[in-house]
Order: sequence, then C-alpha cells, then structure tokens
Amino acid sequence: MSILVNTVFDLGGANRLTNLAAAVAVGQPVTYEQLNAAVANIAWKDNIRVASQVDVTIASPGATIDGITMSINDRVLVKAQTTVAENGIYIWNGAATPLTRAADAATFADLESAVTTVDEGTDAGVTYRQTQVNGTIDTNDVIWTDFGTASPSASESTPGIAEIATQTETDTGTDDARFVTPLKLATYAGRAKRYSTTIGDASATSIAVTHNLGTDDVQVYIREVGGSKRQVIAEVQHTGTNSVTVLFDAAPALNSMRVTVQA
Repeated sequence: MSILVNTVFDLGGANRLTNLAAAVAVGQPVTYEQLNAAVANIAWKDNIRVASQVDVTIASPGATIDGITMSINDRVLVKAQTTVAENGIYIWNGAATPLTRAADAATFADLESAVTTVDEGTDAGVTYRQTQVNGTIDTNDVIWTDFGTASPSASESTPGIAEIATQTETDTGTDDARFVTPLKLATYAGRAKRYSTTIGDASATSIAVTHNLGTDDVQVYIREVGGSKRQVIAEVQHTGTNSVTVLFDAAPALNSMRVTVQA
C-alpha cells in the first residue's frame, strides 16, 4: 500500500525521519548507514588550486607554483617532494612565508585515504588519493596517486582507449596509434578499387565498359565466362577516367566474357 503525497514536508530544520528502511531500488532514500558504507575509507578534502610538479621549498615557496600565480590562503597539493614525508595539502601564505599544512590535513590520520581534486595547472581536473596509512606527519612518507585514473592509450601490448583515425590519417598511412573503421578503409585513397561486369551480345565488336573508378590508370582483365574460363587478350582503349572500350575481332557471344577493371 502507498500514499501519494503532493506537497512538501517541512521538518523545520530540526526534526528527522527515523526507522527508515534501507533503500533497495532507484528512487528510494538511503539510510545513514548506507551512505557511510558507500564512502567508507575515503576522506574527501576540499579542492586544491594547484599541485606541485617538482620540489617546492616549503619555507619559501615563491610566488608561483606550477606556473600559477598564488594568492593568500590558496590550497596547494605538494606531491613531488624529494623528501616524501613533506608531501601533503598546504596553505600558501606568501612567496617568502612558509607553507603551512591545511587544517583538514594537518595530521597523518587526516591524510589517510584523503582524496582531493586539482583545479588549475598541469593537473587541472585530476583527482588524487593519499595511499599511506598508520604514519606520523613529517616522518613517514605521504604518497599521492591518481584516483579513478582513466584507461591508458591502447597499444599493441597494452589494453586501453583507442582513437579513431581521420580519413586523412588513414590515407597518409603513417599513424600507428589509431585504429581504422570499415568506412575509413572503404574510402581509403590508396586502396585497390575494382569493377567487374559481363559483356557480349553476339553483335558488337566494340563494347564500352563504364567502371566509374575516376582514373585512366586502370588495368583491364578479360576472361571467358564458361568452359575453362580462359584469359582473353583483346585491345583496350582507355576512353576516359570512368570508362574503357574493349575491341574484339569477332563479336563475343551473349554474356560470354567477364571484364574486370582495377585501379
């Protein structure tokens, strides 16, 4: 049994729904326990303005980090220190003023499974997770790794993401990092193109064959349709970019010859 509610419940900012059953389907509200389970072992931190790419002098970080001009109270992800224990989330206090660890990342416990996303610089849009546990701040290593990293580019030895080649890249034939679709292959400028038809009406000795291959540079092969399907030698005139004319001394019988034109 269900009741249709067509109004807003206002709980006054103080009251709560209790004894809610655990959600089991789309559109159902989750319980506090379910929410905690979903984010267990992940400590989300506020975004970082910029992440370091090389050693930063903690005592005097300079006015820019990773090419970004810093402002007071900017959050910095320090992740590339030679002294790995110095890594962490810091606050920029001035070009010649020491960086200080952010309040939400000041202890090793704060940094366990910490996750944060970079807003600007080389790593803009990249999310990092701190993977070390049970340490002491400024003593044990603090290691940041990509979190939710996209698949790598595919290669002959590595599975991953592959890009479709453009028609120009397909026609050029020098790119070995992209794949070719059937359509690109079918319209490849360098592919061998062919047209075949059956000719002969027991009357004409000069027979035009329209191949529509768009070039004079074609090869023409003629064979018998029946019998032993012997190859036939006849005069061929390249009468245009889309046609040839085949000349016989005697008119071939009805549909007795097969002509193949290949570019």
